[in-house]
Amino acid sequence: MNNLLLKLIRNLIRPHKIPKKIFNKLNYYFNFKKYNQNFFEKEQNDIFKYFGLNREEGIKKLTLIKKELGFKSRDSGMSSEHEVIFSSLSLSKNKSITDILEIGTFDGFNALLLSNLFPNSNIDTIDLPENDDDFINFYNRKDNIIKFIQDRNIILSKNKNINYSPLNSLKLLNYKKKYDLIWIDGAHGYPVVCIDIINSLNILKENGLILCDDVHLKLNQSNSDIMYSSIATYETLNELKKEDLINFRLIYKRLGAEHNCIENERKFVAIVSKI
Repeated sequence: MNNLLLKLIRNLIRPHKIPKKIFNKLNYYFNFKKYNQNFFEKEQNDIFKYFGLNREEGIKKLTLIKKELGFKSRDSGMSSEHEVIFSSLSLSKNKSITDILEIGTFDGFNALLLSNLFPNSNIDTIDLPENDDDFINFYNRKDNIIKFIQDRNIILSKNKNINYSPLNSLKLLNYKKKYDLIWIDGAHGYPVVCIDIINSLNILKENGLILCDDVHLKLNQSNSDIMYSSIATYETLNELKKEDLINFRLIYKRLGAEHNCIENERKFVAIVSKI
């Protein structure tokens, strides 16, 4: 059946033979059917081991923490492997993490997760001020901005080791405080993510780690934007690596076939350390 489907796709690949949307759906179906998640799970586990992390134990702890926090209702859409990294880091005996910075608070759930995984650490989380146009107009907040802010603030108030500040991340240029772990999840396009990475390197402690969300390796220009999807993170990290300023490795953001079966559409999380 798969060979027959592949033959059909090849015969219909010419634009005049088949509409692009139909071709994309057929291509997705074919790749979905042949996707081997076990292969990617093994590769992911190996990258965790490279950093001295136990992914399987991290998943176990993460599952328990999220159950206690009642995260089940949002797991299907929002859960990603960055949470497993955080959980695995919290179990590592080789990492002392006392100060964590999150760039991009969003709804507060990630800060709450960090505060429970690292109960003895200080979690500083920043997001754009509530009257900023980008804060209001992106992530479907415009029509329910007041409720969004109220719900977020309730989440952030649940643990005393969470410190929230309404702050444009560009102002981290003037920060003096240093961090063991920095999570970059603000605007994903140029110029902001590039500045976020540089500023984060300047306030990263020795042996600290920076994690960058939603890294695209390949992206059509028509699908790029300043907030959600861009290759800016990958290009910035590559330039820094060329100059021997950093090392970085990529892990898959999600491993399910529905998210990972199309190679050019895969998203990654970058794990970055200074040289």
